[in-house]
Amino acid sequence: MSEVVAVPVSLSPRPTHEWVGFEDEDGITWLFDATFLLSSWTCIFGQGCKGVLTEDASEMVEGCCSYGAHFADATDRKTVKDAAKRLTDRHWQFRSETLEAGGAITRNDDGDWVTRQIDDACCFLNRPDFVGGPGCALHSAALEAGERPMDWKPDVCWQLPLRLLSDVDQNGYVTNTLREWKRRDWGDGGADFHWWCTETHEAFVGGSKVYEEMQGEIVELVGELPYQWFVGYARSRPDAQFLPHPAQLGLMVASPLGENP
Repeated sequence: MSEVVAVPVSLSPRPTHEWVGFEDEDGITWLFDATFLLSSWTCIFGQGCKGVLTEDASEMVEGCCSYGAHFADATDRKTVKDAAKRLTDRHWQFRSETLEAGGAITRNDDGDWVTRQIDDACCFLNRPDFVGGPGCALHSAALEAGERPMDWKPDVCWQLPLRLLSDVDQNGYVTNTLREWKRRDWGDGGADFHWWCTETHEAFVGGSKVYEEMQGEIVELVGELPYQWFVGYARSRPDAQFLPHPAQLGLMVASPLGENP
């Protein structure tokens, strides 16, 4: 009989995320990407953001607005339609062009409802040459009105870079997962991006943790109780510092054991 030799299996270091879960009184499991939520990520639109095109587009100051935003449902469309009526030429660089083209909301070639594109970017995106400066017309006008930008903008726009996924198992139990938005969440085109902000170090320069900076957005996505559960967990950790994110360590590569949710 030949001898069986045991060969030790060595797993090379790979990027990891710390996950923490809670189960509520209804039996719903809430799973949070603690690594991202406790990181120093912050939006760097106009401050080094390279955009979502196939090459570095820093000078264009388009951020992730280079494509028309996809709407989640009719309620989402109505929110933006009503908000757009409140914009004037002072807020919105391409207001007249958009209205002449048929309005801010249209269907793309796949039949999906999206914001219209003007000059190869979202019609609501004010460019650097605009007197009011670059950025989302809906966002800046909401702030001027003393209201939350998330109450004016398409859902996908205010949620980025957060992603909430819900899964129901064969027994009907629900698991809701809140994590960072990944390239794959953009669909096939995401793989072509020259740069994505949660995968490289440039955007991890915030002065507060993601769960603190994006409290309003997280509560809107998961509700107050799950958010407070996570806050309690975060504050109970012995180390109150930011968690290092794989992107800061140059470790954003595919895991040999498969991707996280």
